[in-house]
Amino acid sequence: MLTYIILIAVSLMISLSGNRVIMVGRNSIPAFSINGILQAVQYFMCICMVCTDYKKGRIISAVLIALSILLNIREIVFAHVLNSLPGIINLIVSLIGIEVLCRQFEIRENDIITDFLTKLNNRHGLIRTLNEKTARKDPFYVMYIDLENFKLINDNLGHRCGDAALMIVSDRIKGIVGSKGTLGRIGGDEFILILDHKYDPEDIAKEMISAISEKIPLSTDKTVVDCYVSAFIGIAEFPDDAADADTLIKLADIAMYHSSRNKESRISFFNSEMENELMRQMELERIIKESLDSNNFYLVYQPQYRIDSKQLRGFESLIRLKTSDGVAISPAEFIPVAEKTDLILKIDDYVIRRVLKEFKEPVEKSPCPFTVSVNVSAKNIASPGFAGRVEKMIEEAAFPAHSLEIEITEYCLVKSLDVTIDNIEKLRSMGVQIALDDFGTGYTSLSYLAKLPINLLKIDKSLVDDIETDDKSREFANAVISMGHLMGCEVISEGVENENQLSLLSGQKCDFVQGFVWGRPLEYNAALELCSSRPIYQMQ
Repeated sequence: MLTYIILIAVSLMISLSGNRVIMVGRNSIPAFSINGILQAVQYFMCICMVCTDYKKGRIISAVLIALSILLNIREIVFAHVLNSLPGIINLIVSLIGIEVLCRQFEIRENDIITDFLTKLNNRHGLIRTLNEKTARKDPFYVMYIDLENFKLINDNLGHRCGDAALMIVSDRIKGIVGSKGTLGRIGGDEFILILDHKYDPEDIAKEMISAISEKIPLSTDKTVVDCYVSAFIGIAEFPDDAADADTLIKLADIAMYHSSRNKESRISFFNSEMENELMRQMELERIIKESLDSNNFYLVYQPQYRIDSKQLRGFESLIRLKTSDGVAISPAEFIPVAEKTDLILKIDDYVIRRVLKEFKEPVEKSPCPFTVSVNVSAKNIASPGFAGRVEKMIEEAAFPAHSLEIEITEYCLVKSLDVTIDNIEKLRSMGVQIALDDFGTGYTSLSYLAKLPINLLKIDKSLVDDIETDDKSREFANAVISMGHLMGCEVISEGVENENQLSLLSGQKCDFVQGFVWGRPLEYNAALELCSSRPIYQMQ
């Protein structure tokens, strides 16, 4: 900067010299010639400043070049010296060149901080805005917005419709936010709003959820499809919750996750208990990884019986975890954590491989083949190539495929339905049986069910619990059993705990039961003893 100012000063002095000459040894050089050289150097220095910091460089270059132009004009007007005219033209062209260069830097910077689809701020733009606001110490809110069921649109209608839906949603949010804050999209179906502190974040959040939940008409190749999404929102406050941009986003994300998990409210304000919950999840991730490496997982097997004869149908494999220091961790705690990462894929593979290894010989030696069921996550059954991986494991273990049953949940049907059906059909072609678990928990439509080539329908325990005392529950269980038979499936009731429930289900023509009434989950050796002592149902 100092060098540039010195060059400008020298140039101005030369420009004021008019027609005078500069003596170099015995030679004389016109002053305006030296001035032209210096102007070229000045222009180069301007470019360097703009490349370093285009905002400051633009201002300084404009001021100094404008000053040079004015002084050169003064020389022409008052001294009637026209030698400065080419220099003025050169300076004007230089100023235009600098402005064009700055404009390109401005466009490039704007592209860097702008989401290409919605034209909102992207993560870089949001971080910059957050850093500016935290530096000013003014209080504000960070609101993390996650769309629910958006993936269904992408998977079933394609990414073109998904992009159109995002545009519609972002326009609706922008209409609510207006000048109240800064909105951005940080990727996929997630948005962040930096809200001024003078506005009520809960009121704004309710308005956004209401607008987002409205019908979204999307044009496909054949027709217009009405789609619906909703949102979960987490809120963190500056400076009460955190003092830097990254932490504020992380805490708002934690609060949003809390909303999506509990679903009691779609809006959550961050608190320290949520952070403790996150730390526990991180600890569980570490334990799961270590347990996969050190073989701390083990399986128990819950028997399944024919309801009218108490013949053994087979077993459902249930995973358990006991850490190296002997601490038992419930599947209800570690499975949800694993499902949020790819760890659930490793757990699924572990269970399948272990079941195939442990039951190969008992199945082959049994006079009647029995079935061993394995629960598979929605992420796995909805991933391309899952059926191929199972086929490879079956071949490696030389296990009879007809004795393996893959259990999927209704939730699988909201994740990549086409891929899920393709995997199921490939598994069925191998001879693997398919069971739909947790039926009646609220995810499945009959149109989806009709597309699934399943063998067994499992009635969820929550529907069995009240059949003794509640007429509606009893009628509903009866309807589910009839529906399963109508689809050509056998039906099993989970969580049957007493003889009264057993009698009612038998009267409703349920095919199989599992639960404490006839058997708790067994260790492997106890399961083998049961196979040898209990008559086995001859599968159809």
